[in-house]
Amino acid sequence: MDPEIREMKEDIVLIGVLKNRRDLNLLLRKKWYRIPSLYAPRRRARFIAFYQPSVFGKSGQRIRYYARIKNCEIVKRKWILPGEPDHIRADEDYLKINLSGIQRLPRPIINKNRTRISFGFTTLKKLLFVNTVMELFDIPPIEEILSDALSKRRIKFSREHIFSLPDGKKYRLDFVIFCRVGLDDKNGLLNIECDGEKWHSIRSQRLKDSLRDRNLRKEGWSILRLKEKDIVNNLQKCIDRIEKKMEGLGGAVM
Repeated sequence: MDPEIREMKEDIVLIGVLKNRRDLNLLLRKKWYRIPSLYAPRRRARFIAFYQPSVFGKSGQRIRYYARIKNCEIVKRKWILPGEPDHIRADEDYLKINLSGIQRLPRPIINKNRTRISFGFTTLKKLLFVNTVMELFDIPPIEEILSDALSKRRIKFSREHIFSLPDGKKYRLDFVIFCRVGLDDKNGLLNIECDGEKWHSIRSQRLKDSLRDRNLRKEGWSILRLKEKDIVNNLQKCIDRIEKKMEGLGGAVM
């Protein structure tokens, strides 16, 4: 193997997410990226790449930029964003990742399957040579694993389903299966959530999940949460749980 390619293969890249265009402008202008210390990945990386979600419109659902990591420091949010002194996290610690330059990929890496992207790791070689987000990771995201398993069992589902509460608040549901309930053939609503261990083990997120589930149950939803370790290590058990839940709601609508 060419020494240059070998070195490239071993260079670890952190995949970060840009929340909006303002964060992209900050990145390009000031050459740093921030992560709340509570959520900061523990694995070290030499590079960082930036995923632009659907909020970016036509330039969203893709990775366009990456950079070499110069150094990192722990700072207060209000120090790096002094224009937001009243922000709820103004006094919280953030990991500020300083960059030695921003580079544009020869071609963007597209999220063709609309997979939900959070922090992850890949290699520089993959970043520079693959075409889709799915190719970046050795292990598919848990949503992809479950989606493939449901499709193989011929279970009809809706993915990333948007549901609005009466007050206008919207939730994005990982998976939805419509089931028959009672003799009137009314649709039963089954929401299946894939809970990544890193994110959903945090107390503040667990509280948000609990409130979300209560709100959805008031609107007639049944909720089934599947843990990442079960999806990865015992997928059949997860499918069995789903089918048992479906049976209790009268079976899937075909």
